[in-house]
Amino acid sequence: MKGREGSDREMCEVEREYMVVTDGLRVRESDIPPYKLRGETAELRCDYELESSSIYSVKWFKDDEEFYRYLPKDTPPTHYYRMTGVTVDKQSTVPARVVLHKVGFNSSGQYRCEVSAEAPDFNTVNCRGSLMVVEPPADGPVITGGRTKYHVNDTVDLVCTSSPSRPPSRLSWLINGRQARPEFVTKERPYMGKDGLMTQISRLVFVTRPSHFHGGKLKIKCVADITGETLAKHSAFSHTFKPWERLFLASAGGQVLTPPASLLLFLFLASTLGLTRLR
Repeated sequence: MKGREGSDREMCEVEREYMVVTDGLRVRESDIPPYKLRGETAELRCDYELESSSIYSVKWFKDDEEFYRYLPKDTPPTHYYRMTGVTVDKQSTVPARVVLHKVGFNSSGQYRCEVSAEAPDFNTVNCRGSLMVVEPPADGPVITGGRTKYHVNDTVDLVCTSSPSRPPSRLSWLINGRQARPEFVTKERPYMGKDGLMTQISRLVFVTRPSHFHGGKLKIKCVADITGETLAKHSAFSHTFKPWERLFLASAGGQVLTPPASLLLFLFLASTLGLTRLR
């Protein structure tokens, strides 16, 4: 006979796992939503089956701290433990499905369900997944600084400030549709407001060259995206929360000759001077 400390444990380390089986204990499906909007309800599922023995316990953890326990032989069988960021909807919750009411930013973390069979084996299956609580920006980024006209060799100095969000926006710069060179960009650490939302600031500084002016125009965009590496793999999130863009438009403060045009002018003048000397 195996005691609790010596039990066999099977882990499913993904957000969704189907048919996890260990000696008669089966988890048909586990589902920890990867993200939720602040204030929404989050449903954590761990659907299990027992083929031969009965259930000993079902436990739920956040960041390895227990907040829910079901032991059918106890009176009462269900126990709740207080935890910051975790408010269990007791009316909607059953052992295989825990419902969290009005999630907040401190609800983010790694959740785990632990299902254990009765004696003599005490076989146990653990399934886990990460939940991130987000709030998208209410508006696009704002560009400050700059002038309406620039000459070649002028310095462009712009600041882009994101709208508050959680997680903070990733800001990127485009100059005439092309990614700005890294040495042009300086990013500050995001700062957090009293409401828990975060604002990101990025500065773009570069010296204009003829190639920066297309048709006498200089187009600069600041793009704000909250997807990030963690959420980028979830197509539903990326599809729902499109990046915000803000356009800055300036004109050339005089005639701008691109390198090919400058070369043609040089060749024309050289040939003209050559013909004049020959005469």
